[in-house]
Amino acid sequence: MIKTSIRKVLAGSKPDAAIPADAFRNVFLTGGTGLIGRFWLKELLQQKEDLIVHCLVRADDDDMAFNRIKDAMVEAEIWDDDHSGRIKAICGDITLERFGFDKSIFDNLCSQIDAVYHLAADVALIASYDKIREVNARSMTSILELCLQDRLKHLFYASTLGVFPAYFFGFAKEYSEYFISDSEKPDIDEMKRKFPINIVGYLWSKLVSEQAIRYAQSSKMPATIFRLPKTHMASNGYNHAYDIDCRIFGAALELKIAPPGLSPHLYHEPADILARICTAISFNPQKGYPIYHCSNPNPEFEELTYSDFGINFRKVSYEEFRQACQTRGSDSPLYSYWPLLDYLQPYIFNNRSINVGQPISDMAIRTDCRFDLRWPPLVINHNRTYNWICHNPEQWPWAVPEPQLKTGPILERAAEHATNLQIPYETAFPEWMQNAVHQHIKALKSVTNEKLPRQRFSSNAYLISRNLLKNAELAYELKCFPEISNEKISKPVFIIGINRTGTTLLHRLMSRGQRFWSPLRYEMNDPVLLDGNYKDVAWTNRDPRRNYFKSISDAIGLQERLSGLHDVDPDEPEEDFYLLNLAFTSWIFTVVNNVPGYADWIMNTGSGEAYRHHRRILQHFSWQRKQKFPHDQRNWLLKMPFHLKELTTLVETYPDAVFIQTHRTPDSFMGSWFSFIERMRAIFGDELSRIDIGREQLAFMSDMLNQAMAMRESSPELDNRFMDIRYQDLVKDPIETVHKIYDNFEWELDDSSLANMQTWLTKQEHARKKESRHRYDITDYDISSDDIAKAFDPYMKFANQRGLFPS
Repeated sequence: MIKTSIRKVLAGSKPDAAIPADAFRNVFLTGGTGLIGRFWLKELLQQKEDLIVHCLVRADDDDMAFNRIKDAMVEAEIWDDDHSGRIKAICGDITLERFGFDKSIFDNLCSQIDAVYHLAADVALIASYDKIREVNARSMTSILELCLQDRLKHLFYASTLGVFPAYFFGFAKEYSEYFISDSEKPDIDEMKRKFPINIVGYLWSKLVSEQAIRYAQSSKMPATIFRLPKTHMASNGYNHAYDIDCRIFGAALELKIAPPGLSPHLYHEPADILARICTAISFNPQKGYPIYHCSNPNPEFEELTYSDFGINFRKVSYEEFRQACQTRGSDSPLYSYWPLLDYLQPYIFNNRSINVGQPISDMAIRTDCRFDLRWPPLVINHNRTYNWICHNPEQWPWAVPEPQLKTGPILERAAEHATNLQIPYETAFPEWMQNAVHQHIKALKSVTNEKLPRQRFSSNAYLISRNLLKNAELAYELKCFPEISNEKISKPVFIIGINRTGTTLLHRLMSRGQRFWSPLRYEMNDPVLLDGNYKDVAWTNRDPRRNYFKSISDAIGLQERLSGLHDVDPDEPEEDFYLLNLAFTSWIFTVVNNVPGYADWIMNTGSGEAYRHHRRILQHFSWQRKQKFPHDQRNWLLKMPFHLKELTTLVETYPDAVFIQTHRTPDSFMGSWFSFIERMRAIFGDELSRIDIGREQLAFMSDMLNQAMAMRESSPELDNRFMDIRYQDLVKDPIETVHKIYDNFEWELDDSSLANMQTWLTKQEHARKKESRHRYDITDYDISSDDIAKAFDPYMKFANQRGLFPS
């Protein structure tokens, strides 16, 4: 039927050639109110500022059609009034001949339109082909007539990767070794064997439409097929709650039980990212592929379960889950879906390890998409989805997730990590660490819901679970390579100036010296490469730890959020409090959260175990570097202002260490610190008023610095291991400061190291000129200069006795 229509349109006519893809001015869009369609419309309007988009919408009139489009975009939080003038809504019906338009209207469209984006479809997975044929297949007749009449138009069609049984069944069982290449064609015989036409007619309707398009291409009509993955969410968290995966999740939330295979990995690529990719390709006149498989093939860096996010289900068999749902009758989210689920059960609902990657080639989209592809990490997608559900309960008809912060389930998940790595539980998580986890969780739960929204429970549960996994991996690496415990940590160097006194500048500058190793941020987050390939992969652009950290920080805009306060760079050394976080005993936790009980626990228990763990991790880092640099022996260079809070413990843990302390008058750095904490708490912790921040942080910072100076005064035998640096001298001449440090400790400063430092410093000076200036005022925090002077009086006496500040 469709082929007959094509021949009829072309009979006795020779349409003019299509215009180049970068010359589009008027395009026709179907499905603009759907999940993907609304984001596709946004991208069309955003990527090409002079484009007019004619949107076909079922409605009584054009005004209603426009309002349906606007409502759909408002619902997804992507409506932009500035774009409204370029949206031409047209009421019509995709199933009717020529969309139900009068011939004159249709002819006018044929003369106006440069390209057609056909996204409209009935996406019901549980439907026969006959039921959805009119919408999904026969509608191609009018679409192709529009593309072939008067002059040729570019056709961009949204199909599905589900035409491949391997994809539809999650590459499970007999499809575990299957790979979908860019040129792959669906195997119709395999589809006949695996896709009952009375259950998954949707997949057959897409295949029929693809075949019709390929037939029309014989007339020189430029056509592109985008095979999309299953998706039900956007990277801003917006969710299509009636998708089958959402229904399964909703049923599990309602009953608090989960069948085998239920995993956050069911959440696939965000609709807005897919729309951005496909739209960019459509505007590329040099695009070279007729079909694009739009999927993220790269494996997640980690395998996750819902318990990692504090969402705990009792695990049951598929049969028990099915029976429990069916007792709910029509109230169950899965009512009427059991024919499909029973059909999928052998592949989806089993205890197989989650396939965290997808064996699908993405060469075509990476070649022809004109921007850097960045897929948000799974953990970010989950967090945003959960936040959206909590803020939009009227759009989420199922039970709302209720994450819990409970020591028991979190340590049970930790036990799974140890079992998977074949490590004894007590080896990976000694008793002191279990107790620290309990105190950490207890402290978080003590924060009132007004200060710490329940949504944060989920992200905190994830961070705790992930740090436990990292400890299991450290234990695994030590088991494989017991010689790690013999690594010598010789004469490490600690930069311990208080915050906002130039410690980052000094640390990163000195790390350019060939004398030192310094831990990078991403390796402190993930200390172990499980494949052990430190020789070839570690500390390169191919290091999965680096890519994971970068994807997370890019997704949350961490660098932008801290602009002017702290430079976030995956390839730079960072403060080593991340190592203490792995011991769940870190003063940074008390800074980001108002948890006085946790602070009391650290004071009473001490940080000895945490610092011993810190040293053990450094042994791993030393061993790892020797795999790549077997003849390179260096000292560790670390920095963290909060070491001042545990100076005695630090000295005991590293008895041959030396220390560099930077100094700056408190009235010149406290305002900057208040501002920094205010922004950090907005991102990670419980937000306080500025007055509360000022009062709390003045007490904490002054106590830390005063106590550290009291320790130094009481330990004169350590004086030769400390060097004091004035902030003013450091920023005035960083290289001269480095010379003085090397001379003081009798180190040799080689020409190559000096050149590396100067090169880095020059780049930093250029970068700082482009930064917005960080502005703050201590009075905003209800703190005066007299308050600061009084609080830091013991420190100022210490500093003045040593001539660190002008009198």
